[in-house]
Amino acid sequence: MERKEPRASQEEFNQRVTHYRDVPPIELGPGAKANLVCAERMTVSFITQEANCHFHPHHHEPEEIVIVLEGERDEIVDGRLYRIQGGDVLTIASDVEHGSYTYDEGCKVIEVFSPPRNDLVAKLQKVMSP
Repeated sequence: MERKEPRASQEEFNQRVTHYRDVPPIELGPGAKANLVCAERMTVSFITQEANCHFHPHHHEPEEIVIVLEGERDEIVDGRLYRIQGGDVLTIASDVEHGSYTYDEGCKVIEVFSPPRNDLVAKLQKVMSP
C-alpha cells in the first residue's frame, strides 16, 4: 500500500507522543504508583498496584474508566464489590463513591479521567519541578 501522508518530523512527534514510562511516577498511596499522561480534557493514569493494596473509598468530579491489563482487584462502587480482572472495563460516573482492594497478587490498570484529575496533575507537576 502506498503511503500518501508525509511522516511527522521529530519535532512534531515529540509534541504529540509520550512514552508513559518516561514520565516520573507519582505515589497514589502505599503500594500504588502511577505514570500520568495529561491532555487538555483528560488524564490517563497507568497504575501498578502491589498485592494487598487498598484505595479508600473516595469520589471526584471527573468520570472514570478503569481498564484492567493484568491481575485482578475488587472495585468498590456505591457500596458494592465488583471483581474486575484482565480485559475488564469498569465505568464510574461523576461523584460516585469508589475505592479498591488487591489481594495476593497486584494488578496493572489504566484509569482514564475526564475532565482531568487536577489533584493528580498537581502531584505530577510537583514531582517534575526541579
